[in-house]
Amino acid sequence: MKLCRFELKSNPGEIRSGIVYNGKVYETDGSEPVAIHEADAVRPLAPTGTPSSLRVFRTPEEPTEDLFYTYANPNSLIGASQIVPEPEYSGALDFEAFIAVVIASDGHKIPVEEADGYILGYTLVNFLVTRDVERAEKAAGMGPGRSYDLAAAIGPVLTTPDEMEEVIVDSDDGRRFKLTAVARINGVERRRGDVEDLPYTLDKMISAASESCPLRTGDIICAGPITDPGDGILLSSGDEIQIAVEKLGTLALKIG
Repeated sequence: MKLCRFELKSNPGEIRSGIVYNGKVYETDGSEPVAIHEADAVRPLAPTGTPSSLRVFRTPEEPTEDLFYTYANPNSLIGASQIVPEPEYSGALDFEAFIAVVIASDGHKIPVEEADGYILGYTLVNFLVTRDVERAEKAAGMGPGRSYDLAAAIGPVLTTPDEMEEVIVDSDDGRRFKLTAVARINGVERRRGDVEDLPYTLDKMISAASESCPLRTGDIICAGPITDPGDGILLSSGDEIQIAVEKLGTLALKIG
């Protein structure tokens, strides 16, 4: 299933939940159907509520057996298709796309072979990154912090694990998925990659993240970037970024 949270354009402010199927949104109250809405009648929201933590595993520049992660700001998460004002404090706005999992239940010291059972669903996260701020952070021996704090679009849906079965290509050290990721700016493809090429599986990341501190229901773990660095293009007002991944949908974000 593809789970979603949304509000009706005709009744903004009321958070609703449902399932996306065949281009329509089937609203539910958690277990029972409520209504069916056309896609153009709804405004997508983040498919999950604000998590207690947002962990980010980035592919290391040099190969290593150790898994390292940083924390991002859960309050930076926004829904799909939103407009983010161009920041006045930066002149080097970029983006990084990640695949992410939402944790289904509390867990501590989770074995890799049991990690699948802790996944509520898979989604996409697109961080807006101020590269000039990032360079200053690195020069100071700090970060990432403010450089990834502007906004992180999440969604557009939460895809349940059963829908991912047919794209599994390896499960020796957790499940690995054959999923092509394409990043477009203003409709033109600028970056591409494959989730299969991540150095570690999401199951292994869940296990590593739970070793020192318990994971809580609703926590989000991101892995990536899932596209190449591109050609150095920077974003400006009016640009629209779309991250498209089979099974997970297309996550759009616009700079205002």
